[in-house]
Amino acid sequence: MHLSKLVATLGGTLLLSACAGSQATTRHQPRGFWQPNRFDRQGREQGRWRTYYDSADAQPFTAGRYRHGRPVRTFRYYAPTGQLDHSERYRREGFCEVTYWHPGGKVAQRGPAQWVTSGDKPARFFWYGEWKTCDPDGQTTGVHTYTDGTLTRAETYEQGQLIQVETYRGNNVTRTETYSAGKLIKVETFEKGLRTSTTKSL
Repeated sequence: MHLSKLVATLGGTLLLSACAGSQATTRHQPRGFWQPNRFDRQGREQGRWRTYYDSADAQPFTAGRYRHGRPVRTFRYYAPTGQLDHSERYRREGFCEVTYWHPGGKVAQRGPAQWVTSGDKPARFFWYGEWKTCDPDGQTTGVHTYTDGTLTRAETYEQGQLIQVETYRGNNVTRTETYSAGKLIKVETFEKGLRTSTTKSL
């Protein structure tokens, strides 16, 4: 249960930095059409877009492209070390596939997300559907399901075997299933963070 809470907390933290348009050092002055960080007539980001950790534009933070304020194609985010941290590959209507990378270049976590802009409301970026987490060797360590940005189910794996399934309502665990050798051995239910029942299966 603690591992999934850690992943859920990490996921929430990462959400804050995983939205196209996150800023470090961004240039806002007008530039020629071939230069990055331009705006359209309505003041929305347009064309190639680059941000940096430093004022000398030597340490890249993000690299991507906008079409009238909406991210398109692929946005890349870099760690302060210069390594690729995560990328967002956009499709229609702000839907995208987000991939986080291990330092060695293999997938650490991958899943769908959406970037929504509507009227005068602030842009909103949220995860949905199944997110798969892998170790540096490519082995699955977790599968987490999100509904409108909220974690609803968390599966934990060890050496390719399912060992635990947690069901969430809001931010609280409501049910935990424990597995051994592929078989369900224990079910616990919770209400408002307190265990209400435990059932063992042999």
